[in-house]
Amino acid sequence: MPTTATDTGQEQPKVSIVVPTCNTGETVLVGLRSFLAQTMPRSEFEIIYVDDGSSDDTVALLEEEIARQGAQRTARVLRTEHSGWPGRPRNIGTDAARGRYIHYVDDDDWLAPEALERTYARARETGADIVIGRTAGHGRQAPRALFEKPMTSCDLRTDTTLLASMTVHKLFRRAFLQAHRLRFPEGKVRLEDHMFTLRAFLLTDRVATVHDYTCYHWVRHHDGKHNISYSEIEPDPYVASIRKVLAILDAPETRVPAGRHRHRLAARWYGKKALDRISGKRLLDQPADRRAAWARAVGALAAEMPEKADAALPTRLRIVAALARHGDLALLEELAAFEAGVGHRPHVESARWQDGRLHVRCETSLVRERGRGRGAAPLVFSRADPRRLMLRLPPAVAAVPRAAETADFAKAVQRSNVRAQLRHREDGTVLNLPATWRVVEEPVGAGAGAGVAGGAGGRDRTAAGGAGDGQDHAAAGEAGGQGRRAGDDGSGDGRRGLARRLRHRLRRLLGRSTAGTDQQLRTLRYEAEFTVEPATADHGRPLAPGTWDLRFQLGVGGWRTARPLPGQTLRVPDRPGTPHLEEPDIPHRREPAEAAARS
Repeated sequence: MPTTATDTGQEQPKVSIVVPTCNTGETVLVGLRSFLAQTMPRSEFEIIYVDDGSSDDTVALLEEEIARQGAQRTARVLRTEHSGWPGRPRNIGTDAARGRYIHYVDDDDWLAPEALERTYARARETGADIVIGRTAGHGRQAPRALFEKPMTSCDLRTDTTLLASMTVHKLFRRAFLQAHRLRFPEGKVRLEDHMFTLRAFLLTDRVATVHDYTCYHWVRHHDGKHNISYSEIEPDPYVASIRKVLAILDAPETRVPAGRHRHRLAARWYGKKALDRISGKRLLDQPADRRAAWARAVGALAAEMPEKADAALPTRLRIVAALARHGDLALLEELAAFEAGVGHRPHVESARWQDGRLHVRCETSLVRERGRGRGAAPLVFSRADPRRLMLRLPPAVAAVPRAAETADFAKAVQRSNVRAQLRHREDGTVLNLPATWRVVEEPVGAGAGAGVAGGAGGRDRTAAGGAGDGQDHAAAGEAGGQGRRAGDDGSGDGRRGLARRLRHRLRRLLGRSTAGTDQQLRTLRYEAEFTVEPATADHGRPLAPGTWDLRFQLGVGGWRTARPLPGQTLRVPDRPGTPHLEEPDIPHRREPAEAAARS
């Protein structure tokens, strides 16, 4: 195996960066340059590229850049025969590594300048076997909830938080990997990184995070040329890999006791990796023969899963699971078409600066996009049973008993995930902000099941309210809050006016009369309030210079979408010694109609 450098006999490095690569081309230099620009001295880490039989100039590019930067004592390139997958190159790199810790990086990703210094310091400070650095996604969604607060000793056996980050882009203590003989599956095995990471998580209770600095930049190219495991996914082998992941939960050294927590762990792959493949746009974007193949493969897995496991799934995926067991592709397609357009349309009610803080009030409603040029209709639920909030499914889907029974969103709405977010345009960092929020049920007009919304009667009621009590109750979600009402000025006029404006907009959008209401049919509206303090918004630290876009994330029952708040942008100047934020172009108050127009 030719290399660009041999073992120099230097003192053991603190960190070994292991990177599998194959036909990456010039993109590979982005990562290499980021490694060589680390604040950790080059003498304290090593870089090991393992080239998986590239047929292009990837190896030559790496060797030229290493020589140009005089980094032969830090970086080396190992070559191996083409395997077509990252597992074998990672294993080779792990065997060649000399560092106390190993940081796995993909060949088109990069590290922020302080990444090695911070993750290594965190590992030494906490005694962690695994350290996860805050991640920014480029062309893909990176985990965020994992980095909302510092974590020193998370344990997957008691907590599902780590499920948000199952990729291998982390710092691992090398002695830990050796002690447990942790290896990557070799050959063309889908989810090979999940198999490795799940075993690692289950073999330690010492997982820490770097939550207040973006360490890892995770990239997805859409040309299909960069990721060495990129190829069209075949349903049967992919579902077979899901089975292998689930089997790890029962392996002797990693066994998770049967019960609710095991079902919650299994739901990560049964739900998000299997059932999600046969729902919404992911199913509809497939040609007819592939849809049938996915339905058969996932249906077979669903038949093997205990029905008790469905309780750990988000509500929308429980419906999909019921149809998967039912085995009718046409019904899966009908449900997929129904939910493909489910989302929300937030707008800002007011945004004002006071004492260096931006105070924002916004609201959004659950809707279904009805196709190009057709606008959106509110998502409709039924309160025929005051204890249940049933999604109005397409009639043919609702005729499947199990699907109809699982369409109760009452608990899901109470547990809605409502967050404000800041996204840095330049480096992709996303910060979640605490928000105070409430959800309001509103009666809809006669014929609402067909998309008519609004209604002149009925009282607002949140999901926390009792049956028919007609009260407004504040909901404090995961994002924080102490149960106070968002945007309540004490008079109630703001809330009633907001409801009237929403009904007016829906009537105008749908162009239909809403005379008369059905008190059993409801739509959902979310009101939220949050504050941005640029001087402390990044976990007590100032926001980095650049442009930050404000977004509103709503998650309910398995639908989760972050939408931009139109016109809401913070521009932080890059001038040393400038303590104040340049205020963005936000009026003290924008009327809803204007905000809707700008969206």
